[in-house]
Amino acid sequence: MEQTTLLNTMDSILDHRSDVSDANSVDSAFSIENGVVTTPEPIEHSTSSATLFNELQRVKQDLKDKDTEIQRAHEIRENTDREIEDLTASLFESAHSMVEQAKYAQSNAEQKLKIANQTIDALVVENTQLKKSVSELKEIINNCRSSLLTNRSLPITAILSSTEQQSQSSIRQIVREKLHKRSSSDLQQSLSSIDISTKIDTDIVDNVLLREFARWEEKPSIGSDSSAFMHRVYSEDILPCLTFPNADLSSRILTAIEHNDVTMETFHMRTIEENMKVCSLTGDLCQCNYRVRLCERGEWYPISRLSRNRIAAVCDFFTFIRHVQSGLVKSDTRNRYNKIIELRKQMAFARLGL
Repeated sequence: MEQTTLLNTMDSILDHRSDVSDANSVDSAFSIENGVVTTPEPIEHSTSSATLFNELQRVKQDLKDKDTEIQRAHEIRENTDREIEDLTASLFESAHSMVEQAKYAQSNAEQKLKIANQTIDALVVENTQLKKSVSELKEIINNCRSSLLTNRSLPITAILSSTEQQSQSSIRQIVREKLHKRSSSDLQQSLSSIDISTKIDTDIVDNVLLREFARWEEKPSIGSDSSAFMHRVYSEDILPCLTFPNADLSSRILTAIEHNDVTMETFHMRTIEENMKVCSLTGDLCQCNYRVRLCERGEWYPISRLSRNRIAAVCDFFTFIRHVQSGLVKSDTRNRYNKIIELRKQMAFARLGL
C-alpha cells in the first residue's frame, strides 16, 4: 500500500511538471503586447530562403556563363570548319596542279625517249651500212689486187690510178649517203624538240566564250544540252576527240567518262611482238601498251598510245569541270576560264596526235 501511494504521488508530480513546461513553451511562443497576441518572426525559415535565393542566382550566373562558352565553342567550330574547307580546296588545287605537272613531265620524257629510240635505230642502220660499205671497200681492194696479178703487162701507175678512182667514188657515195641521212635525222630531231604547248595570251579573250562560261558557272552541270557552254565544248572538242572507227565503243567510253567510271592503265608485255595488238578503237595493228575498261569489273580493251592520250585529255577536262561544280576551285572566273581553254587545247592536240 505504501509503495503504491508513493508511486501515485511521483506520477502526479511528473504530470504537474510536464504541464508547467508545456505552459512555458506556449508562453514563449506567444506574447501579449498591448492586448495583442504576437508570434515571433520565423528567423530560421527566412535565413534558408535567402540562402536558396542566393544559390539560385549563382546557378543562373553559371548557366549564363555556360551559354557564353557554348556560343564561343560554336563560333570556334564554324571557323575551324571554314578553314578545313578552304584547306581542302587548296589541297585539291595543288593536287590537280601536281598531276598536270607530272603529266607534262611524263609527256616530255616519253617524247625524249621516242627521239632517243629513233636516234638509236638510225645509228644501228648507219652502223650496218658502214659495215656494208667497209665490206664493199675490202672487195674493191681485193679486186684491185687480183687485177694487179692478172694484168702484169699494164703499167703499175695506171692500175693504181684506176684503183684510186674506184675507191674515191665509193667513198664519196658513202659520205653522200651519210650526210643525207644525218641531215634528215637532225631535221626530224629539231622538229620533235619544238615545244607545241604554247602559252595562252591572257590579254586576248573571246568575250562570247567567256560569257557562256560565266553563265554556266551560275548553274554548273555536266551534259551536252545543259548549257550553251557545254554544247560548244561537246561539239567542238569532246565529240571530235572521241571519234574513232569503233563508234559503239567510243560512245560507251564517253558515257563512262560522264559517269566517272573509266579506268585506264599501262599494260606492257615482255616483248614488242607481244604488245602488237589490234587497237580496240582504231582497229589498227600497233603497239597497244595501254588498256581501258568502262566499269569496275568490266572487260579490258587494249588501246594504242594515241587513243589513250585522247581519252586522257577528255578525262582531264571532266575532272576539272567536276571540281568547279563542287566548289573546290577557289580562283576567280578569269583564271578558271583560262584553265578551260588550256584543257580544250590539250584535247585538240591529242586529237591531232601531238
